[in-house]
Amino acid sequence: MRRIGLLGAESTGKSTLARELGEVLPGCVVGEALRDFVHKHGRTPRANEQEALLHEQEAREDEGAAECTHTWLIADPAPLMTAIYSLEYFDDDSLVSLGIAHARNYDLLVWCGTDIPWTPDPGQRDGGDRRSSTDATIARVVRAELTAAGIDVVHVTGSVQERVAAVWEWLAWQHGHSHPAT
Repeated sequence: MRRIGLLGAESTGKSTLARELGEVLPGCVVGEALRDFVHKHGRTPRANEQEALLHEQEAREDEGAAECTHTWLIADPAPLMTAIYSLEYFDDDSLVSLGIAHARNYDLLVWCGTDIPWTPDPGQRDGGDRRSSTDATIARVVRAELTAAGIDVVHVTGSVQERVAAVWEWLAWQHGHSHPAT
């Protein structure tokens, strides 16, 4: 099974991109444990709940991979995002190594840019200022950890179509895929 993991601050189009990639590749999309946690508990997780969320996201991917009948699995988001949120919100870097280790499972990590309008998601989103700060934290992790570990990351911006095209171009270049009929 081939895997793509998504990274990005809140309201950067990860879920929209995941759905589009699921259609184009085609692939199965694994949803976000954090979003379900917020809906279930009516709050964001505390510092001591972050590791369990990271492992829940990993478990969802494993379950999705076992059930998926397509070649591709798209993680919305990669468990590394939980580690990044833990670093951003709690100044806790203890989960970064777990997130990096899991990131080695992907053919590609896709980092969604902040160039699309911010939209609220009740109970979960903090606003444009936090989004910018989280994006800067992602940039630091990409430079300091992922690049150093030889893990491929593509930074995508623009419309969803431009983002899908950027992912497709990377896959075609890296793996010799032909472009699907559109």
